[in-house]
Amino acid sequence: MKTPIVLVHGAWQGDYVWDQIKANLVAEGYRVSVVKLPGHGSDNTPAYQVTFQAYVNEVKNAINEYNEPVMLVGHSLGGAIVTQTAAEMPQKINKLVYVAGYIPESGKSVLDYSMMDTASSLLPFIRLSDDQTQAAIAEPEINLAKIFSQDATETKNKFLLNQYKAEPTIPMGTPLHYELSSYNSISNKYYIYTLADNAITCDFQQKMVAAAGISNTFIMNTGHSPFVSQPAELTNILREILKK
Repeated sequence: MKTPIVLVHGAWQGDYVWDQIKANLVAEGYRVSVVKLPGHGSDNTPAYQVTFQAYVNEVKNAINEYNEPVMLVGHSLGGAIVTQTAAEMPQKINKLVYVAGYIPESGKSVLDYSMMDTASSLLPFIRLSDDQTQAAIAEPEINLAKIFSQDATETKNKFLLNQYKAEPTIPMGTPLHYELSSYNSISNKYYIYTLADNAITCDFQQKMVAAAGISNTFIMNTGHSPFVSQPAELTNILREILKK
């Protein structure tokens, strides 16, 4: 049997961004689960009820659907989620893959790391709700594509805009807590750089990869959302990783 695959989306997006990748892989006989994070996509959990632990629990549930180790893939914020999850259940991880994903150290949050990426185009356009439980993108009809998918077609960017909703802030500000030895026990880690990324700069991606000790890397000349702009190329890379 082929290794099952679990895909985790990032902030200001939902499970729908993986639709084409899932279709490509399923057509090749892979079993693929796409995690739907609370408060994203069609899930309307109120932002103040959304926690980082709830994200991790959803990923664990998807992994536990399989009676064998999986390839776990996380994009952006999803990188932090798969980091925590993998460190808590390393025996269930066959391969751990980051697509322009955050890799926070234990004790640090996604918010901490986003503040460190000073060249990112994202931070100046974030607008907090009055109760600070949601983070919106200012003028999303203009800025969403510029930040996340400047290299995608107009049709695909309209699709992302139509699905867009503000991001719950509590998980982004929640520090990760995991045993480094457990995380390091996962030997098959891979990182896919996005060279033209405006949300998480490639320079910052490289710093995180160096700190995490990941030596298996790939480069895509795309913005932050390669599953939207270059799904065939990303599928090819994931296929290559699966065969390693």
